[in-house]
Amino acid sequence: METLLPAASIWQSGPVAAGAAAVVGGLTVGLLVACRGALRGSTLIAPYRWTLAAFAALTLVEVAIGLAGADPARFWVAALRYAAAATTFCPLMALLGAKRPQDRGWQWIVATLWVVLVLPAAESLVLGRGGLDVRDFRAWFLGVLLLVGLANALPGRFWPSALLLLGAQVVLLWGHLPGTGRPLGTLGGLLGLTLAAVAAALVACGKPGRRKAGTCEDRLWLDFRDAFGTVWALRVAEQVNAAATRYRWGVSLRWHGFRWTEDGSADIPPGTVDPRVRLDLRRSLQSILRRFVSSAWIAERWPAADEPAQPRA
Repeated sequence: METLLPAASIWQSGPVAAGAAAVVGGLTVGLLVACRGALRGSTLIAPYRWTLAAFAALTLVEVAIGLAGADPARFWVAALRYAAAATTFCPLMALLGAKRPQDRGWQWIVATLWVVLVLPAAESLVLGRGGLDVRDFRAWFLGVLLLVGLANALPGRFWPSALLLLGAQVVLLWGHLPGTGRPLGTLGGLLGLTLAAVAAALVACGKPGRRKAGTCEDRLWLDFRDAFGTVWALRVAEQVNAAATRYRWGVSLRWHGFRWTEDGSADIPPGTVDPRVRLDLRRSLQSILRRFVSSAWIAERWPAADEPAQPRA
């Protein structure tokens, strides 16, 4: 990559690279800390903390290597960069376990995954090997994790960030993934950090904007879907649709929202639905989503004033 970018040599300077990494990483961490309140009342705190840890690791490693003026070819440099890059998988794994009550204990699984991923780096550091050995099934496992992360986020609102994060991880792990060449060194570290920073900034700033929702039910669903990703969205939709079939509510939950029908064929306006059915749906959604978010989080999107009225006996 250095041969394709004539100006790339500027970023190979140790102090310049360290300063650039400190600025990009520091600004990103500051932005994430400032936006922490948006996660209040949800189980996304653990993925958020792993995201902070990932940016801290990427930033500190690049700053340390830059200030030390280390040769990118040194075995310990490659090992540290690989270990830092491996932390970018931790937020995804934490998100896959973001369901009460197991969300806290799940963090041990996340930490275990990171330990497994960095074993090659640990072996290189401890044994003082001439190179970092990430081959065969380890390289393919990294590729699988990349695809899982992309599939979990790409169908939702934050798909630009999903693509940017994928690009960041590919750049950071270049040389350790199947079909890639030599690691990209200092330029790769800075480029990967920058791509990840832009991805995080877009999410923190709520870009792209929220999709317009026709009803409170849709608003609640779309916000949950976009925040928790494809895996949990499909699981929640499965539970809601099972309840709707069991109690014959005449509603189905699709990817883009609820579809109300009278006889299973033609759509009908939500306002014409029996209030008792909408009340039952709300209670079902509350019961399911309380494993992920608080009552206040739900009420913010489906205010009590908009709750279907309880019919008089």
